[in-house]
Amino acid sequence: MNEINLSYSNSPASGSHKGMVEPPGSTLSHNDVLPFPLVSIVIPARNEELHIKKVVQSIFLQQCKGAEIEVIVVDDGSTDGTAQAARSAGATVLELNSKGARGNPAAARNRGAAISSGDPIIFLDADCIVADGWLKAILEGHANETTVVGGALALPPELPIMARCDYYCGWYLIHPERAAGYVPHHPPPNISVRREAFLSTSGFAETPPFEYTNEERFWLAELHRSGHRIYFEPRAVAHHYNKPGFLNMLRRNYRWGYTAIESKSQTGAARMAWLYRYPTLLIAFSPLLAVAHTVYILACWLRAGRFEPLLMSPFVLASRVAYSAGMAVGGIKWVHYRSTGASGARPRSRWG
Repeated sequence: MNEINLSYSNSPASGSHKGMVEPPGSTLSHNDVLPFPLVSIVIPARNEELHIKKVVQSIFLQQCKGAEIEVIVVDDGSTDGTAQAARSAGATVLELNSKGARGNPAAARNRGAAISSGDPIIFLDADCIVADGWLKAILEGHANETTVVGGALALPPELPIMARCDYYCGWYLIHPERAAGYVPHHPPPNISVRREAFLSTSGFAETPPFEYTNEERFWLAELHRSGHRIYFEPRAVAHHYNKPGFLNMLRRNYRWGYTAIESKSQTGAARMAWLYRYPTLLIAFSPLLAVAHTVYILACWLRAGRFEPLLMSPFVLASRVAYSAGMAVGGIKWVHYRSTGASGARPRSRWG
């Protein structure tokens, strides 16, 4: 992750949003005291010594009437000074694994939630810096009796080109220019859930191959089956510092694809969820899907008035080829695994 600067300008997401869909029953004014006396923010972190302090500081800078903030950083086997840096910024630190052990961000989130005391519980990644008004926007969403509120991920300035491209490839559905409204899914960075509801679920999937990707779909599906909904709030902005490097981008997208068919087929927590009822067709047409997905991503950014992704279209296509390859390999292994009736967790991706 690159050097993070807290002195960024405010995101355009802090203004009004064309086409915004308000949660039902919205009666709050800007001067109202929100009914959340303690809010918990859980951050899994691994080898983030250079940045975690600024991440925590950006949270404590939030101003929200009547709400105290508890930040829990779960140190997931770091071999550097992540834990000490987080403590120096005022966070409570839970050291999950021994130094150098293989990380498990899903387990880190679950353990952090288990020791938290606040309501709601907000899950934030260690490469996210929150913008002014972030917490207030999330709590306003919850105050309207919405169980899950997902915030936006914004592109920070001055990222290297491949980190920018990775941002465009990963966050085209939850950027600040998208309209607010109910959505079928929201990824783990920058998502908030009411405490009782989250603790009633099985939590993030900790077993391979889900500990790094698509681990949130299972508990989101459990809540959906219970009648809860996810509200996307674009004013709740976190600037996401994607890591640089072409190979890093390919590796991350392959890993996402590896668990896509299995997680979406089992949970239905996805856009166009009906597609995942036919995993063999998705596997067969995965090369064509790479092209279609590239066009869709570019169209999303064009609708938002962003033209830089067009200049990166060969790299966007490469990321979708990596994703489709992971989807095909992971899907084939899952279909075979399911047909053999094997028990226990199946192997993770070799890039996991």
